[in-house]
Amino acid sequence: MIPENTDVLVTHGPPFGVLDKNYNQMHCGCKSLLQRVMQVRPKLHIFGHIHEGYGVEAREGVTFMNASSVNLFYKMTNLPLLHEL
Repeated sequence: MIPENTDVLVTHGPPFGVLDKNYNQMHCGCKSLLQRVMQVRPKLHIFGHIHEGYGVEAREGVTFMNASSVNLFYKMTNLPLLHEL
């Protein structure tokens, strides 16, 4: 249900294969979310949930940001991420 004209998308979890690896290095993201994001192509997609995937990655015109502030043990270890549109 992501509208076509979305510029900034915020979801709880990541799309499959994008900053979504858990402690076992397995991808935990959602395949249908990845498909829809790549159709809509928002400028920025922010998510968390997979704490180990913290970081930023650009792919095909979309900036993906796993903004999880805690690590696997729920300790505040990750700095806030900034992105200018």
